[in-house]
Amino acid sequence: QNGKIFIQDLSGSLVVKDVEFRYSSDGPDVLKRISFTVKPGEVVAIVGSSGSGKTTISRLLDRSYTGYRGSITINDVELREIALPRLRKHISSVRQDIQIFSETIQFNVDLDNVTVTEKERIEAIEATYADRFINRLGWKHPLSVNGGDLSVGEGQLLTFARMMAHTPDIVILDEATASVDSITEGLIQEAIGRILEQKTVIVIAHRLSTIKRADRIIVLEKGEIVEQGTHHELLLKEGRYSQLVHSA
Repeated sequence: QNGKIFIQDLSGSLVVKDVEFRYSSDGPDVLKRISFTVKPGEVVAIVGSSGSGKTTISRLLDRSYTGYRGSITINDVELREIALPRLRKHISSVRQDIQIFSETIQFNVDLDNVTVTEKERIEAIEATYADRFINRLGWKHPLSVNGGDLSVGEGQLLTFARMMAHTPDIVILDEATASVDSITEGLIQEAIGRILEQKTVIVIAHRLSTIKRADRIIVLEKGEIVEQGTHHELLLKEGRYSQLVHSA
């Protein structure tokens, strides 16, 4: 189900229109008539209680899941028509389950991709504060499986650096951070802030501090969009978003 179209750049919007999705052909729809647009440079937060469909949307956008009904287009090209390697170059996901390879730190940042330049690598670790520990350990430092010799927070910063080094146009950020010490947590929030400033971001948001910075917030409930707007607009509505904020 891999498309053939190679798009060169993502100058246009990501448009999700009337998307519906079910995990099995005879199962219920877990997403119902989902429609929204993300313009270049925008930060869009998707919020909702557990099981509302947030992560399912993010996995459709990077084609971890296929088989949706409706339309998802980038630059007016249907997502399923885009060659998967090209799509993954333009859209990068950072998820809660951090993936660290038992290779050197350098391999873990550039994934042996010869097109990642030294300049991009260094800019990526500085932008995400991963330089704090990489400069101490060195690029050739071998990591154990799942980064056992890094703290959880350092592993998170390393995955941010990997994503930035590959210069995607759109970042999908599943922003739940595991329990880390307060200093590292501060760095992670600063790194997320820099990503929000520099990229088009769709963030599956768990933290109010990140949600407030979004240009638009999409509120999901049982697979449907029930509200859209800014933090202040949605608080004034005193609807589902307001409930989520006050119960946090």
